[in-house]
Amino acid sequence: MAMTLDRLREVVGAYGAAAHRWPVADRAAALALVAESAEARVLLDDALKLDLILDAAPAAEPASELLVSRIMAARPRAVPVAVVMPASRRGLRALFQDIWPYGSAAVPAGALAASIMFGAGFGLTATSTMTSLGLTGTSQTVAVKSTNELGEQLVAIAFAENAYPEEWQ
Repeated sequence: MAMTLDRLREVVGAYGAAAHRWPVADRAAALALVAESAEARVLLDDALKLDLILDAAPAAEPASELLVSRIMAARPRAVPVAVVMPASRRGLRALFQDIWPYGSAAVPAGALAASIMFGAGFGLTATSTMTSLGLTGTSQTVAVKSTNELGEQLVAIAFAENAYPEEWQ
């Protein structure tokens, strides 16, 4: 196979200017092209300059054993794979482990229960406030004279204040 300038550019770009690093199948043809082509010699000289710059760069020091051990100790662990048992031998605990395999489910269950309680408490407070203000029902409407008045009413409802504007009592 005849060596082209494009193929020489690929070889030199991948392996550098040192001919002993080039693939054996391309080496003889590439050296022949460099010997006969001025453009190939310029390409090889540019690659040699880059090789010298890369060789002059300081080598990075390897990581210390202490650092490696700290990183390895802090890495995330894989979640253990649950062993599938027959349905007759599996209990409620195994079912919970299938749903939440990350250890105790007390924290997420507690957070869920707290959010439900806060939502129910807020809903009951808002409902009782609106009932006491007469804002419920299909036949009643609230007349709002300005956007400021609407804002004051919404703030009073949101904070469940006991002191309402005079027109509400």
